[in-house]
Amino acid sequence: MKAFVRHLGLGALALLLTACASAPKITTNVNPETDFSGFKTYNFASPMGTDRPNGVQTPLTSMAKASLSRAMESRGYTLSDDPDLLVNAYVSTEQRMSVVEVPSDPYLYGYRYGRYNTWGGYTTQVNEYTEGTLILDVIDARKNMLAWEAHAEKRLKSNADPITQERVDSVINQVMAQYPFSAAP
Repeated sequence: MKAFVRHLGLGALALLLTACASAPKITTNVNPETDFSGFKTYNFASPMGTDRPNGVQTPLTSMAKASLSRAMESRGYTLSDDPDLLVNAYVSTEQRMSVVEVPSDPYLYGYRYGRYNTWGGYTTQVNEYTEGTLILDVIDARKNMLAWEAHAEKRLKSNADPITQERVDSVINQVMAQYPFSAAP
């Protein structure tokens, strides 16, 4: 069951990346106990949250690592085997439901002969949809403590295009634009 859920989660980023043009809702959180001023290097958590349970690296993991490497290096961080920071990514999907009451059109009853309309009342509309979530974690490797996290959530389209590096870059760049730190000089 866990493997099925993880595979479903891998498809979440694909759906997230192919969703309509609106941007995902991004929230971030910084650990107030973390001093980012001394961090210069990074690497990736092992296994990444986008890997398969048996440790096999997925194509999505490869694309996410490439995108995250560009984002970290653009901020002055260097890839290292003994990193100050570890970066990890997770994806998931969740079935959601929205229930909305909308005014219904008034209708005529035959016995009123069109003299007046009745109050139409409300109609309940139930919509099911899938919401995708991408979570990025930046971990203080020395303390093994979460230093910064970001959640990107978006309603997904049901018809997904293939995952491409360009699509992964787009979403990760939107999330990493919220990362306020640069490497120590």
